[in-house]
Amino acid sequence: HDGTVVELRPVQTNGNEKARLQQIIKDQKQDILRRAVWARQQKPVTVTAYACARSTGGRHDFYSEGDYWWPNPTSADSPYIQRDGQTNPENFVAHRRAMVRFSRIMGGLAAAYVASRDQAYLNQALVHARAWFVDTATMMNPNLQYAQAIKGRATGRGIGIIDTIHFLEVVQALRIMEKAGAIPDADLRAIKDWFSKYLAWMTTHPYGKDEMKAANNHGTCWVMQVAMFAKWVGDQHWMDFCTERYKTLLLPDQMAARGRFPRGLQ
Repeated sequence: HDGTVVELRPVQTNGNEKARLQQIIKDQKQDILRRAVWARQQKPVTVTAYACARSTGGRHDFYSEGDYWWPNPTSADSPYIQRDGQTNPENFVAHRRAMVRFSRIMGGLAAAYVASRDQAYLNQALVHARAWFVDTATMMNPNLQYAQAIKGRATGRGIGIIDTIHFLEVVQALRIMEKAGAIPDADLRAIKDWFSKYLAWMTTHPYGKDEMKAANNHGTCWVMQVAMFAKWVGDQHWMDFCTERYKTLLLPDQMAARGRFPRGLQ
């Protein structure tokens, strides 16, 4: 009901599962289409629509700030100080909100196509995908070099990589669009090239390596993203890496016997 994409993949389901999925889509069709009205009316808004003077990056760089860091009351020019558990309402979150919005739009439009088979929904989704990944005037650079920054302390941090979990919904929509033939070849190559570059950054930059090693939900979200992006661009090496890491490290080391994740509750 919140724009989540429902994808039918007959080759991976038996007859009963396929029929069940089709019934779910049929039952929710009107609600899906109603919610897609909003998504269809939206214009693209990318990171280039907002800027923060505290960012050391450029116009096309995603930027966010650590939630619990505040100006030092003794000197405005001093490095920020931490107030654990207290979110600074003046921190820059516009890029994060734009990414969440993008995810909702893409999910809503793709879900509406699955429910109706009306290609117009995917045509509108393509407008947004081009703005974020193809158009040189509005696209986001394929890295999170400046995410979770702290004024006077860090221009960016690896924990900021969790911000792009919203691209999981975007990639699900893109997969549906590709299967439907709704992405022209040149755009498809450009979008997959963007994700290939981001995947390379996530797996080679020190921020990405730090996030991969995180022993809590951050490490899990790194694997979740790398697996999805690798599948989208056809990178078997990183797909296999994530599968193995999930089986041998994430499940045995992070999940308790009853399915709780205690390190995420600390």
